[in-house]
Amino acid sequence: MIEHRGIVQSVEAGKAIVAMETAGCSSCGQGSSCGIGKMASGRPATLLTLPVSGDIKAGDMVMIALPASRLTFSALLGYLFPAFAMIFGAWLGSLLDGSDGATALGAIAGFLGALAVARIAIGLVPGLMPAPQLIPVSNQSNPFPKEYDHD
Repeated sequence: MIEHRGIVQSVEAGKAIVAMETAGCSSCGQGSSCGIGKMASGRPATLLTLPVSGDIKAGDMVMIALPASRLTFSALLGYLFPAFAMIFGAWLGSLLDGSDGATALGAIAGFLGALAVARIAIGLVPGLMPAPQLIPVSNQSNPFPKEYDHD
């Protein structure tokens, strides 16, 4: 699970506006390869609008959790599939005519076709688009039991 802490700013009509702290993004295991940290670059917080269920109210500390496997699959569908389709379209365009124009048009057609297929697939199979979950976090810290050395 990929998790980030946030504070609920408001809750209206089943949607929560959550301020997610992005200042510490470079300290997690993803480091500089994380897209959220790059998009935030210098902003103290990012506001997200997420569906809310349960007993979450304004001012609550929450964890925004997203399954890593779903995020990986979405990245493949959104990045690799269009890239491969563009290459395939360029190859097909070069086979049909052999000119640079046909190759470029084939690449554009392959890219746009892949975007359309991905959009339709996400619409037909809602589980393909990862949905973040809001998990309430207790505001009180849980102290660890002290260990006593008894002789």
